[in-house]
Amino acid sequence: MNSDEDKRKFNAILVESILEGIDFGEVVLRFLELNFNLDRNEIADKPELFARCLEKTLGPWMADIFEKNILQILCKKISIDYPSIEDSTFSEAVKNAYKKYFKTTQT
Repeated sequence: MNSDEDKRKFNAILVESILEGIDFGEVVLRFLELNFNLDRNEIADKPELFARCLEKTLGPWMADIFEKNILQILCKKISIDYPSIEDSTFSEAVKNAYKKYFKTTQT
């Protein structure tokens, strides 16, 4: 697999995790797409934009809860340990998860 394919696959897994990790995930994601310049196909590339939009929409407390839930689901899906990214911001955690995912796809 090349890097672009890996990135697309990781982004698809991340979007699945978002849809599973947020109540009414599809509705929330569609709202973010329509009201902010957010493209679901670019969340892995711009996790800070997703996090900022989620916080503006749901408030910091709810966004934090959903971000943690999304990251836990993502970690299960790509077989990495959640504690290895748990202390990072959402954006940093997504980027670190991608690096770990990319390493596993290269072996």
